[in-house]
Amino acid sequence: MEMTIKQLAIQLGVSKTTISKAISELGLQGRLKRSGNKYLLSDMQIENVKTQIANHKTQTAHPKTQTIGENMGLEAPKMQTESEKSQNANQDLRFQDQRMQLENQKALIEVLQKQLALLNEQLSIKDGQIKAYQEQIRILTDSLHDATAALTTEQALHAGTIQRQLTEQVGQGDALSEDQTQPKQEQGFFARIFRKKGI
Repeated sequence: MEMTIKQLAIQLGVSKTTISKAISELGLQGRLKRSGNKYLLSDMQIENVKTQIANHKTQTAHPKTQTIGENMGLEAPKMQTESEKSQNANQDLRFQDQRMQLENQKALIEVLQKQLALLNEQLSIKDGQIKAYQEQIRILTDSLHDATAALTTEQALHAGTIQRQLTEQVGQGDALSEDQTQPKQEQGFFARIFRKKGI
């Protein structure tokens, strides 16, 4: 939960100056969130400030004493200075930021990989559908070609049948006309003879 410098000072029972000094030592001034004229500290920043203040209290409560080695003129291991602690804290923050960025990038890559797999699957399905449609089109085209050929053959046969029927009708018409004209001629001849004889 975010807190202002004043709220954190009240919670820790220290002055705002102590909080500001810890923030400065940790190099957090440029990283604080601003809300109006107040600065807000994140949970991580609050923990770092608490640690820094606790370190100050520990150093004040236990002042540095000379070790036996120092008395004997031996060089004692160097204690970490405040600036080194601040640098280490800043490095820790940078590492945490980098780790968070890396985790976010990994999560994004996983999402993109899932989307890519889904798209590949959909593309494969579409390819199958296209092949099925192409096969249906080929079958319909072959069927249409066969139907056209059959229709052409049927038309040719029908045209031949009609021609034969017409030829037969014309032949029968000639025969009928000869049969019909002959009795008329005979009747006309007899009629003429009977007329001449007065019958």
